[in-house]
Amino acid sequence: MTELETSQLIGRLQQLQRRLYEMANDLGTLTDPEIVAVSEEADRLIIQLQRLRKKESDYRKMENMVAVSLLSASQPAEEIGKQRRTFFVKHS
Repeated sequence: MTELETSQLIGRLQQLQRRLYEMANDLGTLTDPEIVAVSEEADRLIIQLQRLRKKESDYRKMENMVAVSLLSASQPAEEIGKQRRTFFVKHS
């Protein structure tokens, strides 16, 4: 999913939030079937965004693991630790 699609999902979610607020004020109850339907749509969007962010996070972690393994093949552990702000204990 692209950044534009993510922005569109967030925009749609914000629209639904405003609509829910207005409907709750107008109807005076949160259990109205129309409010429940809009709330369920918002829930689906929230889940979609959470899955997307988890997938992006997993991808970044994988990229970092690959970068570290590539660096470790060419640099001593002390240098990698400095770059990654990691503390290594050197056993002698």
